Amino acid sequence: FAPAKQFAYTPGQYMEWTLPHPYTDSRGNRRYFTLASSPTEKNLLLGVKFSGDGSSYKKALLSLNTKTPLVAGQLSGDFVLPKNPRRKVAFFAGGIGITPFRSMIKYLIDIKESRDIVLCYSNKVVDEIAYRDIFDEAKKKFGMKTIYTLTDKFGVPSGWKGNIGRVDEELIKKEIPDFSERVFYLSE
Repeated sequence: FAPAKQFAYTPGQYMEWTLPHPYTDSRGNRRYFTLASSPTEKNLLLGVKFSGDGSSYKKALLSLNTKTPLVAGQLSGDFVLPKNPRRKVAFFAGGIGITPFRSMIKYLIDIKESRDIVLCYSNKVVDEIAYRDIFDEAKKKFGMKTIYTLTDKFGVPSGWKGNIGRVDEELIKKEIPDFSERVFYLSE
């Protein structure tokens, strides 16, 4: 989305989004979504998962056009990077919970700030992995380690080089041996 005016926010924050639409279901016409974009980007990006039996809100969101009014407000949230850039972090995301991490990582790439980050990203199948291009770029720019894991053991493509199964103690100890030195962020 192209905002009406430029405004400041911190990577990882969220906003309340109001989308008037007919036949609103019991959940109403407002939702909270984390900004997937970085403050360094011109447009605001949202990461939303759609399913066939989605809410009236998501159905209206899916059919948006340039004339549809969408109001965002109430910028908030403290799910943000540590102030100390030397603080080691571990990001754990499940599915579309990746959005705040996309915002933070893209921001670090754009401002050319290197941080010690390990991202553990779990999805059911490989086609659900979002923003892989950003994480690959972060690996090249500042050495970020990304651990991919798929939970549908029967849907793993041949040649898959990531992990299979749920994130557990064994996976964390194997992939993040310095886990006790890190601040953990969880988003699903």
